[in-house]
Amino acid sequence: MGDQHVIALDLGGTKLAAGVLDREGGVIRRAQHTTDTSSEDALLAQIERSIDELLDEQVVALGVGIPSLIDQRAGRAGASVNVPLENVDLRDRLAERFGLPLALENDANAAALAEHRFGAGRGAEHMVLLTLGTGIGGGLVLNGELYRGAVGAAAELGHMVIDVDGPRCQGLCPGFGHLEALASGTAARRLAEEVAEAQPDGELARARASGGIVTGVLAAELASAGHGDALEVMERIGFHLGIGIASYVNIFNPELVVIGGGFAQAGDLLLDPARRVVAERALPLARDVVRIVPAELGPEAGLIGSGLVGFEAFDAAPVR
Repeated sequence: MGDQHVIALDLGGTKLAAGVLDREGGVIRRAQHTTDTSSEDALLAQIERSIDELLDEQVVALGVGIPSLIDQRAGRAGASVNVPLENVDLRDRLAERFGLPLALENDANAAALAEHRFGAGRGAEHMVLLTLGTGIGGGLVLNGELYRGAVGAAAELGHMVIDVDGPRCQGLCPGFGHLEALASGTAARRLAEEVAEAQPDGELARARASGGIVTGVLAAELASAGHGDALEVMERIGFHLGIGIASYVNIFNPELVVIGGGFAQAGDLLLDPARRVVAERALPLARDVVRIVPAELGPEAGLIGSGLVGFEAFDAAPVR
């Protein structure tokens, strides 16, 4: 058969990344498309075209990462906010269409697997991954294995309550005061707007007055230049992040907490306040061994992780 490859898809609300990967996480060929969220049928057709474009005789399996709660028993998304795939039997549909073993995985779980195997988590037996962006995704590696829970819906780490009287969570989530509502890029944007309103002489207010859009990324840029109002935003977001991480440290006792996602590019502006909170509030022993580090694989993590679960599906399939 020669070298074995998988086709991996990393589906997001704005882009669909596809690639042919080898077992070492190497991306041999790739393609990227703007996600067609106009309808369920349109998105399914786009997914199938993306696979067809990359399919050849060396492809032995498919791995698909989606931003949804996954019911692994049925191979479908039980809840899907940013893409129209809720209750679609995606695993069976694609496996039948292409005649190949297929794994369906939550995108943050896929990223956690990739970081554990090839990124910041190499060598760790117990690792927590948080992806900071519009929301907060999460993944757990426990005893060296990706933890999916009873049905596949585990590790929704952004939905842990850190303030019982806090703001309503995002999207369709019915909760209040979740980490996602207080430490995501969206939370930073909201806080930056509040600070700009409260401090009209600050740099955030000046940026807004000059026509700029006040975002968490802007706050990080201004904070890196030493502007006090923006530093206040990053300090408060980092504080909330640390509150969440302290609980994960107490519960899971990981060696590593890996922070990825677009908003994590703020780096130590976020991580240093979070580290201080963990040092102050997490329990001894666990807090003494944990390290909080940035992810290494960047936006490739989801694609690489989808490839890894694709190989898992191939290895678990009956010999034909």
